[in-house]
Amino acid sequence: MRLELLDINNFIETNKLGQVSTVRLYEKPEKTDPTGLFSEHLFGRFGSSERRKRFAYINLKVTIIHPEAFSIISGLDATISKLLTDKSKYSLDKKSGILVEDLENGSSGISFFVSIFDQLDLDKFKKNRPKNVKFIKDNKDKIFINKYLVLPAGVRDLSISKTSHQTMVNFSDLSELYTTLIRHTNALGTDLKLLPDEIKKPITDQIQKTVIEINNWIKNRLKGKSGLIRGGLMRKVIDYSGRLVITTDNELSLGTVGLPWPVVLKLYEPFALNMILKRDKNMLASIQYLLKSDTELDVSDLRGLFTTAVNKPEIVPDDMVDYFVYVAEQITKDKMILYKRDPVNNKDSWLAAHIKVKRSGMSLSLNPLDLQRLGGDHDGDALAVVALFTKEAQNEAKTKMNPKYSTSMWTAVKSANECPYSITLDALTAIYAATK
Repeated sequence: MRLELLDINNFIETNKLGQVSTVRLYEKPEKTDPTGLFSEHLFGRFGSSERRKRFAYINLKVTIIHPEAFSIISGLDATISKLLTDKSKYSLDKKSGILVEDLENGSSGISFFVSIFDQLDLDKFKKNRPKNVKFIKDNKDKIFINKYLVLPAGVRDLSISKTSHQTMVNFSDLSELYTTLIRHTNALGTDLKLLPDEIKKPITDQIQKTVIEINNWIKNRLKGKSGLIRGGLMRKVIDYSGRLVITTDNELSLGTVGLPWPVVLKLYEPFALNMILKRDKNMLASIQYLLKSDTELDVSDLRGLFTTAVNKPEIVPDDMVDYFVYVAEQITKDKMILYKRDPVNNKDSWLAAHIKVKRSGMSLSLNPLDLQRLGGDHDGDALAVVALFTKEAQNEAKTKMNPKYSTSMWTAVKSANECPYSITLDALTAIYAATK
């Protein structure tokens, strides 16, 4: 994996990020401070999707070394490592561009290194650390920073726990580190020229140390089996998909599956949101009353309701269920949905079907003839479902993956003479007994 440094200032300007400048949580009761670490103004409303996406930044007020570049720079030579960590004092020989130990008149620390960096002869370190030197030269405009990004509040939000005696506000370790960083930057004041070097230097070094700690905290959450890369990004997660236990329904035709109305609304969420918010405004008042909301409903409110209905469909009144069933039927009319059973070995594992909206239950209903093809039974087997949105995808799924319209679906992958929908012995016995 190749390391590339982010141009923080450009990222802030491009995304028009707001600044976090205080450790204060609330401006007044039930209203977060607009410039705080948990600001709804900067990061979005609690529970909204935006709150997990919006970044902000902290103005460091001083120039430090990018935390990812710090170890690379300090690894150039032992003298630089000692200078950065205040283990010795050095002066710069301007003619040769090298550091000379000078315990009496020399200096050390982050600010001193930043001030002499352009006069250093990096080629002196090429022999022992060629990759380090190349990286520093390629990233000269990024290795020093005066602002630092703050991760979205939604990934590190505060939590409130209440007991009979007190209310506790809990922070994540990352938010605690951000709080420390803000306190250090605020200690510098508003005019650095008035601040003596003996005060400015240790604060700058602490800012550098805290930024490195934040960076290490984030990196530790990326690595390992449960980290973001292996446990998150490499895991197959598909938007607008789900997994349901299967049941059979003799009244369903081949090429049709039964899905509960909450699942349909969640799978085809953009269509449901559009219909409810733009076409059925008379129903919004009833939904607002159900949610006990004092403000006008928006996309986030309805998304939350759909998610809650999947987990607890009983909270929705019967008359509102009728409406949601109607919405689900309208938005899936003539639409296809893909379903499969893992592991996927060949094209027989994927099928497309029309949707019949179910008023009750939380299972996926199939025609009994589908069980043999999928290798399913009634012991808790589950199928994955994936919604299709575009007309091209709908048409391709219908003509190539639905047994009602595609003749190729009646031929098994393993043998052209085998039909994946053959009637089993149990079914033959039942048919014989019913028609005798």
